[in-house]
Amino acid sequence: MPAGKWRDRFIFALNTSLDVLEPHWVALRALTSVLVGNPEEGIFAAPTAFSRVRVQRVSQSAITEATDAPKQPLAEALGRLLYVVHLAVLLWWLLDLSPNQRATSALVLLTKQLLPSAALAVRVPPVRRFCSENRGRIIDYLGTHEHLAVDIDLCVDDGVG
Repeated sequence: MPAGKWRDRFIFALNTSLDVLEPHWVALRALTSVLVGNPEEGIFAAPTAFSRVRVQRVSQSAITEATDAPKQPLAEALGRLLYVVHLAVLLWWLLDLSPNQRATSALVLLTKQLLPSAALAVRVPPVRRFCSENRGRIIDYLGTHEHLAVDIDLCVDDGVG
């Protein structure tokens, strides 16, 4: 992955993932109900945790090794959040029936356009608290449990609007 800002590195990783999977789109689309819906054999099954962890590490390294990486623990939390974005884009891609998958290209472009704002937003204390592991928590169980779950625990600080 090329050196650079975390948002550019994440988009690079996302596009690489889509490029690698693209030749297999028809087969993966046909298997979508099994891949997503079968807890014993799908992508969220315990035996496939190694694959989820490997891809999540790419998302996290895109953030933690970037030239503008936020400080820990925010960098790792942001990496996990962007991994969930990655999964959502892949599901969108699997279901995309637009010509030449224009809808997926548009979604990736929209994500790319929103990430500079996200880079600014993570500097704002309430957003940092939302993403941080110490206050608002985004917890994933990838590699340690048999399924994917994302718990978002929000807290409200007194005196903060």
